Amino acid sequence: MVNCIHHKFVFRHMVELPHCECVFCSTQEEESGRIRLFLVFRDRRKIYMRCGIRGNWEEVLDPEEYESVWEGFEQAILERKIPSFVASAMSFAGV
Repeated sequence: MVNCIHHKFVFRHMVELPHCECVFCSTQEEESGRIRLFLVFRDRRKIYMRCGIRGNWEEVLDPEEYESVWEGFEQAILERKIPSFVASAMSFAGV
C-alpha cells in the first residue's frame, strides 16, 4: 500500500500501452515539484505508483490519493494539453 501525504499532481506526459491495457503517466507534485510515475488501468479502475526505493509498482489504495490521481488523469485526457503517445505493439524480442 502506498502511504504518502495527499498532493495535487500535474500530469506531464502520458503513454498508452495497449498491450498492457494501461496508461503510463509522468506527473509532478504541484507543491514539492517531486516527479511521480503512475500506471493507470482504466477498465479495471486501478492505479499503481512507482516506488523507486523498493524498485517496484505499488497499488494506490488510499481513497483520497486515488481520487486525486484519477481526477488529474481524467482532466489531462479532457484538456489534451500534454504530450500523449500510443506505444506500438511491435515486439522487442530481438533487441
